[in-house]
Amino acid sequence: METKEVAYTAAMELANTLKNIDQEEIDRLATGIKQAKRIFVSGAGRSLLMLKGLAMRLMHLGYDVYVVGEVTTPAFLPDDLLILASASGETTSLINTASKAREIGGEIISLTIFPESTLAKLSAGIIRIPAYTDKLPESGENQKGILPGGSMFEEAVLLLADSLIVELALEQKIPTDRAFEKHANLE
Repeated sequence: METKEVAYTAAMELANTLKNIDQEEIDRLATGIKQAKRIFVSGAGRSLLMLKGLAMRLMHLGYDVYVVGEVTTPAFLPDDLLILASASGETTSLINTASKAREIGGEIISLTIFPESTLAKLSAGIIRIPAYTDKLPESGENQKGILPGGSMFEEAVLLLADSLIVELALEQKIPTDRAFEKHANLE
């Protein structure tokens, strides 16, 4: 199978995954972003990379946003929002981060495959991404796709995040080309 055909098949599988995300869960994230004083994001591995993309786009729109663990990240406070991404919802470092944020009193919203996971239980809200996972047997809902590993979860996080940015930019009447005025320029 050629790369182009694999990419097309993966895009169709991704569209099906995104179609099955609950809009009310997405709306809660949008509301949380709009109401938060500051936004913090964290994940592990590729999930973290996807949320770093969200953080950059939120910064372009004028939000105060930070990546947990970076040296310039300030203290998390009760008026802040923490967005986490973990397919399993059992990533130890993220559970520790969520536990600490919960003690402080800020809001936590997690993106995960498992709504009953430890991370989900620590969160005020979740976005369940119904992507394939090898942690469950294959079924009608859990069908292995063409891409390796947790790719479908991670790519759903990225596309969902970019789509949320479009919604926030339209609501704020910020043309996406104007948002890029804040893009890094020391590259």
